[in-house]
Amino acid sequence: MAGTLSVQKIQGLASSATPTVVEVSSGHSIKGGESHFDTLKGKTTAGSINVQSEGEANTTNLQQGLTKAWFTSNSSMALTDSFNIASVTDVSAGQLGVTTSTAFANTTYSSTGSGTGDSNINIVANWNETLTTTLTRFGMLKISNQTYTDTGTCGHMCGDLA
Repeated sequence: MAGTLSVQKIQGLASSATPTVVEVSSGHSIKGGESHFDTLKGKTTAGSINVQSEGEANTTNLQQGLTKAWFTSNSSMALTDSFNIASVTDVSAGQLGVTTSTAFANTTYSSTGSGTGDSNINIVANWNETLTTTLTRFGMLKISNQTYTDTGTCGHMCGDLA
């Protein structure tokens, strides 16, 4: 029997230790305005949610497509903003050690960076240090004289978290 259920709110019982679950069967969807969630969890595998592409022909994995840590630093090599970064260390002139708050699952994650204050700077990541699951080193190499130089930097790290 088809029908319509109209409600303002679905709320679990305050006395219940079991969370309220609203399940939408295959082939159906939730439509309307906004949906609010504190946690998204895959149904088949808790840590895996597939997102359909704009053209609907492909899917991508939500967790795999997220930047797991990022930072910006000023010319004094101090953090100005960050996500999932525990600390930065001014290793030496133009060299910054970046430690993540949450470890990566392995050392095959990707690190990229760019200079924010000087267009004549190349940013190199993980070039002169044994990479760990929490530490990445960024170097700010001045193109004109091939010396490491302190400058504003931003960096991103992508990969599987532990």
